[in-house]
Amino acid sequence: METLNYIDPTQPCFRDCNVLITGAGRGIGEYLAAQFSTRGANVLLNDIVEARIHSVADKLRAQGFHPTTLPADICDLSQVEKMFEKIHHLCGGLDIFINSAGFAKRLPLLEVTEEYWDQILAVNLKGPFFCLQSAARQMIDRGWGRMILIGSIGGHAAQKNLTAYGAAKAAIALLAKSAAVELAPYNITVNVVAPGAVSGPWNDQFFQDPEYFARWVKTVPAGRMAANEDVSRAVLFFASKGAGYITGQTLFIDGGKLAYVPSADAYERVVANPREVEEA
Repeated sequence: METLNYIDPTQPCFRDCNVLITGAGRGIGEYLAAQFSTRGANVLLNDIVEARIHSVADKLRAQGFHPTTLPADICDLSQVEKMFEKIHHLCGGLDIFINSAGFAKRLPLLEVTEEYWDQILAVNLKGPFFCLQSAARQMIDRGWGRMILIGSIGGHAAQKNLTAYGAAKAAIALLAKSAAVELAPYNITVNVVAPGAVSGPWNDQFFQDPEYFARWVKTVPAGRMAANEDVSRAVLFFASKGAGYITGQTLFIDGGKLAYVPSADAYERVVANPREVEEA
């Protein structure tokens, strides 16, 4: 993991904070594990695939950090309860909870089955809710907390053949608002970081066709996909003490995609300089 030694002095320190990251075995979750480790946090790594978090933990330990691995399926409430019991036993409770676990698979609306629907909603909504609930109980006891849920622009605007995923991510945004209202008296904030497409294995399934990618990138004013670093900066901010008066919010990390209505010309014409694209 080449980014482990990256420390931005403008970003906050999390020395001695207990941070749980679900979905920490790859992608955004893995990157966040490195970022919080370099800033002094006591990082707890969760993933459903045990081998993945052990691999991430090994990389962190090679850099002198001391992460804890907590393999568990967040869709299984009994496993969630056991995981949080272990967290309480190991370090006394959580200060920061980040839900990065997620799952998406394209399927046309008319082909959605009950099994598919249940799987998408379990990973992207049920699991995050019960983790948030358990985290809240520990944070209330500690008198402080930060929760950041990884959402998606797909929870705000429709994406073709991702109906169930979009519904779950839309629900995540309202979950954060509802939890923010109930937890504010306990000095706990709840926010959502909602990326567009993030470069990495997660989105390989969607951008295998280079012609499709070339058309897609022209719909992003920034002219590129998001990087894990773009997402992590927002997460680190929401997790900081300085963000204590910000709660119930969704921050889109999308390079301006949701703000932009491209003309048909932007889809069809090959443009060397993105600034030459005419807007509708």
